[in-house]
Amino acid sequence: MILLATPMLSTAADLDRCTAADSCFDKLPWSELESRVEVEDIQQDFPEADVDANDSLWMTSQPRYTFHTGMSGSPSIAGWANVNSTSAKVVHLRSTDDAIHALQFVSKNKVAVAVRGTGHDWFGRSSASGTLLLWTHHLNETHWHDAFAPSGCNESVNGAVTLGAGVQFWQLYQESDEHRRIAMGGTCATVGHVGFSTGGGYGDFSRMYGSGASNLVEAEVVLATGEKVIANMCQYADLFRALRGGGGAFGLVTKATYRTYSWPQWIGSANVTFEGYADGVSRFGRWYRSVVQQGLSKHFGGQVQVGGYAGNNKSKIELAYVGSSAEHCRALLQNLSADIECVPRFGLASGESADPTSSAVGVPGWENSWEADQASSYHELSLSRYFRLEDIEEGRLQSFAEAIDHIASIPLLEGIDHNAGVVLGLNYGLGHGSDTALAHVRETTVNPEVSDSLGTVKLDVRTARFTPDANTLMNTEAWEALQSVRKVLDELLGGRGSYYNEGDYTEEAWQESYWGSNYPELLRTKSKYDPDNIFSCHQCVGSEKSGFRESVGRTRRLRGV
Repeated sequence: MILLATPMLSTAADLDRCTAADSCFDKLPWSELESRVEVEDIQQDFPEADVDANDSLWMTSQPRYTFHTGMSGSPSIAGWANVNSTSAKVVHLRSTDDAIHALQFVSKNKVAVAVRGTGHDWFGRSSASGTLLLWTHHLNETHWHDAFAPSGCNESVNGAVTLGAGVQFWQLYQESDEHRRIAMGGTCATVGHVGFSTGGGYGDFSRMYGSGASNLVEAEVVLATGEKVIANMCQYADLFRALRGGGGAFGLVTKATYRTYSWPQWIGSANVTFEGYADGVSRFGRWYRSVVQQGLSKHFGGQVQVGGYAGNNKSKIELAYVGSSAEHCRALLQNLSADIECVPRFGLASGESADPTSSAVGVPGWENSWEADQASSYHELSLSRYFRLEDIEEGRLQSFAEAIDHIASIPLLEGIDHNAGVVLGLNYGLGHGSDTALAHVRETTVNPEVSDSLGTVKLDVRTARFTPDANTLMNTEAWEALQSVRKVLDELLGGRGSYYNEGDYTEEAWQESYWGSNYPELLRTKSKYDPDNIFSCHQCVGSEKSGFRESVGRTRRLRGV
């Protein structure tokens, strides 16, 4: 067994920056900052009632908590835990001017910072022990445009929405339903759009409309110096391109504008469960291959859940449809199963995949009922790999299905104590999507594999309602399982890369995995706009050049006992 002596600080603070663990912290001119913005001390504690810890809206409305409680590490890379990755102070950003004042103070006084909207990041990238937290949660204004002209550009976008950095998807979807315009977002209602889109950002209808990154048309950004800039294709174009998939290491986004689309004729969902892992994947693969080859995959998003909550030796196909009618949906699905039904959704804030419910403690908004077992969950391991059409072609589908069967049959993944199983995520690749979906993907800096992939093979093992601390043992069974999964996927999908927002916390070649050939460009942009690495975090662009501070309450490595 390996003991995690103290979970690693997930955000790489620059060696010269001041945290609460340093004597310099209390000597900083805090009154100067407090005269201009709202500053509050943060005291780490735990929710008094269990219902709070499982209430996604409540958890994301508290600056002292993150949506997930931590991530297990490896024999060479320490994990992280919210309990000792908590900031010492928080600035409640309520305007762009607040962000400017805060970052001017940070730049002048060499304060270590973390930036957070909702705290959904699996790897604790929005957490940093003893830092000054710049919290964008209150920046929740919206503006819907019939036409939008990016600053300095000659051409307008027909239909757009500008979102404050604190807007979560429940708010966006509620307004989208009211305006009858499609705006791209993810499946989890309490996620914020900024971290989503800067990491790539995919949802049920991405194959029809594109990703968060590809639909971003302009961003208001406050740089590390406190300077505000407007980035788009016509000005600060290199920064804008970096923000479209390169993560959040380039500046603090205060608002962003996205393309919107006319409301489709019909949207719905369709689910069916098959017996067997390999059989279920093979059956789905044959059907989906035919759909792709007919040029019809743009109509479908969703996932295939292999094991996990689908049940042992079961594969559950959960599809989202966008197109012309229920009849068209049924016609496309008839070769998959005679038992499958196309169920209509009347909006983005309704239907089985949204499954909206209110906060148990009265926080405004709505959350997905299935989020309850994810809020306050601890990640034992995670991993994703892109897969292509060629992987489910006639000569390779059986090997693909058997590999997925092998992974899903690993004892840890079939254990009843974990939210586990293997997922074929159809949302995460734009390959063979519509012309609209592919129109701007080459302008982004995500791994180029996204343009050709059908989705990802995804693994996420969580323990629900668990809060790790400094004495939490690393899950060696999970680590060994991860090695087995890596071996299988390296043989099956070697060199394919993975999705930044849902990758492998212990991946050492993360630069190539997340960004491929785009990484050198991203590193140059990072050096240009944040040369002092003020915005830094675990597996963020430029973090390999950061020093991890050795301070009270954390260590860089695990130690054996």
